[in-house]
Amino acid sequence: MSTRKLLNVALTLGVLVAIVGLYRLTPTQKDIQQPTPVRGIVGRAVKTPRFDLTVDDVRVGKKLRIPHSTPDRDSLTDFVVVDATVTATQEPVHIQNVRIRSSDGVTYLGANRSGLDQVDLTGSEFAPDIPTRGSFVVEMPADKVPGATLLVMEKSILNDLEPQVTVPLGEDAPQLQDVVTLSAASDT
Repeated sequence: MSTRKLLNVALTLGVLVAIVGLYRLTPTQKDIQQPTPVRGIVGRAVKTPRFDLTVDDVRVGKKLRIPHSTPDRDSLTDFVVVDATVTATQEPVHIQNVRIRSSDGVTYLGANRSGLDQVDLTGSEFAPDIPTRGSFVVEMPADKVPGATLLVMEKSILNDLEPQVTVPLGEDAPQLQDVVTLSAASDT
């Protein structure tokens, strides 16, 4: 083979490698539309442009006791209660998107039980500069909590590039309680 043909083959291969490399490095539409993670840790405030969130504690129980409501709620799995403090920073906000993603990638949505909207943080309106303490409730197996991550966003839809609070819940399994008692969300 002549030198010119070898040079053409080498240049063609070089261009193909460059095209494949650029293709793999180019963000996809999904990458562009993903929420923007704002990482935090338990016990420290995570700051987003519209609200701050501090995860104070994680409790797990077989039953859930909601104030002024009977009977206790049962679950086919377990109730994971994330005690937190939320402070709006600019204007009143509602948090409508709460999930926990386990270490194996399964995502569990916030619980939707009767009476829960009256006491948990997803039913609250947060006034600017007034910390509100309460809980988020998610139904999921207790053995999936170690290594799981809490995911919190203000909006449940149309949240492209919106900030998403991501707080790892730790590698240790919280102690399983028979009944987890909620307190109504309140200003601190």
